[in-house]
Amino acid sequence: DDQIAAVRQQVEAELAKIDYKEPEAVAGAPVGEPKEYVWIDDAAPPNAKLQGDTPWEFVAKDTSPVFSGEKASKRTAAGLSQHFFTEASPGLKVGEGDKLFTYVYLDPANPPKEIMLQWNDGVWEHRAYWGDDVIPWGAAGSASRLPVGTLPKPGEWTRLEVDAAKVGLNPGAVINGWAFTQHAGTCYWDKAGIVTRTPQDGQSFESQLAWEAYEKAQSKSTLPGHITSAIKVDADKRNDEQKKQIRDYFLENVCLKTKATFDPFRTQIADLTKKRTDLDGSIPTTMVMADMPQPRDTFILIRGAYDKHGDKVTAGVPAVFPPLPEGAPANRLGLAKWLVNAENPLTARVIVNRFWQQYFGVGLVKTAEDFGAQGQPPSHPDLLDWLATEFMASGWNVKALQKLIVMSGTYQQSSNVSPMLLQRDPANELLTRGPRFRLDGEVIRDGALAAAGLLIEKRGGRSVRPYQPDGIWESVAFQGSNTQNFKADPGEGLYRRSLYTFWKRTAPPAQLTTFDAPSRETCTVRRPRTNTPLQALVLMNDQQFVEASRKLAERMLTEGGAAISDQVTFAFRTISARAPSADELAVLQRVFDSQLKLFQSTPDSAAKLLAVGVAKRNEALDVNQLAAATMVANLILNLDEAVTKE
Repeated sequence: DDQIAAVRQQVEAELAKIDYKEPEAVAGAPVGEPKEYVWIDDAAPPNAKLQGDTPWEFVAKDTSPVFSGEKASKRTAAGLSQHFFTEASPGLKVGEGDKLFTYVYLDPANPPKEIMLQWNDGVWEHRAYWGDDVIPWGAAGSASRLPVGTLPKPGEWTRLEVDAAKVGLNPGAVINGWAFTQHAGTCYWDKAGIVTRTPQDGQSFESQLAWEAYEKAQSKSTLPGHITSAIKVDADKRNDEQKKQIRDYFLENVCLKTKATFDPFRTQIADLTKKRTDLDGSIPTTMVMADMPQPRDTFILIRGAYDKHGDKVTAGVPAVFPPLPEGAPANRLGLAKWLVNAENPLTARVIVNRFWQQYFGVGLVKTAEDFGAQGQPPSHPDLLDWLATEFMASGWNVKALQKLIVMSGTYQQSSNVSPMLLQRDPANELLTRGPRFRLDGEVIRDGALAAAGLLIEKRGGRSVRPYQPDGIWESVAFQGSNTQNFKADPGEGLYRRSLYTFWKRTAPPAQLTTFDAPSRETCTVRRPRTNTPLQALVLMNDQQFVEASRKLAERMLTEGGAAISDQVTFAFRTISARAPSADELAVLQRVFDSQLKLFQSTPDSAAKLLAVGVAKRNEALDVNQLAAATMVANLILNLDEAVTKE
């Protein structure tokens, strides 16, 4: 900001040096009248790409009719024919009330049935015609095929003129192409352009009065708002500040004789502004709420009707809870202080209960989403209170709370249960054993990716779109929605933590939904946990898990040792954090041997299995062995131990 201000000071100093006087030829005379700008005469405009069904033909005035300059273009046709150009640069700028014109000469011995002019501002949908309506282009009577009149008189030069707006060329349009079309006959074309107030490329205003007249004639101004407002004020009614604003803007940005002086300053300001904008854009932002200077009155609504006011009420907390801290304002700040006040145990109790639920599967208050009168009372109220007070006493130290829970004797108990304990305490409400429950879908997915060496542990960034079945989004999307069609991310987006998965509320990720992830249409503090055959089907067949099995199999063969028993043990330990028993190892080896024989007899099926997923395969490994190891890894990922915390 300081640098921009310094440049602006330099601009002000340069403006102060200029003694502007209105040009004598304009002073005191009418200004702002449209003027003719010739775009095409002896040649097409710069950079124009000449085209047509036959080459352009330019004829000289000593042998043929020529209206202006030394040449005209000629065309003779038996039927529909045209010559045109596109990509002219700089283009022809269209302003308010402009007219497009050209001159035409029809051969009296061979006149055409119809002539047409066409203009391109990105599309060829701006046409006007004279004579019979035999050229089929455009919708009849519209801006794409506008009837203007009868054919001009043959044997003499005629000026054709068309209102730009009538053929759909509105202020701000830039014409880059022009077409001269005829049906039969011989035509000569010459001198084409526009009648306009708008300066064309290389032109500008030398008169402030002319510029003001031009700006006043525009229905839509491109000037800064304060300049537009000042120009609309009659000259004799403007205050000194408005006069200075208009003069300075004209000299700095418009005047042909002075604006070059300010070009370097404008460039500096633009560069500095971009740097500031880029800096601002790199800073994370958040929405901030503020209280109204004068709070509006709030009333109890009788039977909920917004237009039936009862007693007036003010901000406060329910009387059953401790009051707001002394000196705290009755606003959001006061509420925030009350939430974490030592006299208010509710917040700490809710938080520690949710952390307990994460570790044990069930909170000390089972209804973690409801601590009210309809919620379930705590199974261990003294423990809940003690954890809450310890949490507050630690300065709300979340890490310390986690350590306190996981290092407790309660948490470190075995999850094994005897028949007697199972009968006496089936839900483990007495905390007589360690927790055992099915992991959340996100944890199961992330665990499989981590074991396979695929998980991208980078923090932050945009949401990503990993694999999901085809057609899920399409079936529920609104027409034109930007989430109508699903396309999986390439590269690392497939392997980010599930935390970063893009979530469409009307169609959540099917893989996670199968493992009881909520739709997120409402806040869900406590998820249900089910055990269904669909979950096993996902683990066995979902693209993400088959690919994870393949990459885990590669680790088995490259990191697990030379013997198959060592390789299987490596995979089992990676998933379950223990070595397999002799019986388990024997089963897994039998699976590997049988699968290896199957793939050796059907090598195409091995290649098909290893093609699942976009992660590259280790080409150095034997295809059949890798496929067999993939099936073993897939089996291990499907074990109850792989998806259960215990």
